[in-house]
Amino acid sequence: MDERDSEYLHSQGARVSKPAVSVVMSVFNGERFLAEAIESILNQTFRGFEFIIVNDGSTDRTASILERYEKSDSRVRVHARENKGLIASLNLGCGLAQGKYVARMDADDVSLPDRLERQARFLGHHEEVGLLGGAVDVIDDRRR
Repeated sequence: MDERDSEYLHSQGARVSKPAVSVVMSVFNGERFLAEAIESILNQTFRGFEFIIVNDGSTDRTASILERYEKSDSRVRVHARENKGLIASLNLGCGLAQGKYVARMDADDVSLPDRLERQARFLGHHEEVGLLGGAVDVIDDRRR
């Protein structure tokens, strides 16, 4: 095991003072898919992350959904603000991020369970890479 693997494995432990990954999400009136999006992050195989969610002035049930997750999982940090738009909210979220890496998530996306693990491992072994994306499958309400 080399130093990069050691750092990666350390980031998986419960005693990490600083997360390896900050997941940043902005949401505006996202109640329809929000719970599924959040669950897909909270159920990641990689555990060394914080989840920063900016509620960008939602007027639907988004705030109550976010409150439930923030109370039940210490990795979730919710920041409410008046509606300023996606870019301003993402800039706020990225400014609050404490992780070595920032992972973007949309409120209507679902991440595969090993997304963060695979991305963190890849970036840990390829320090020359500054930006990493992933594949996407478009699905409808019936998961097709």
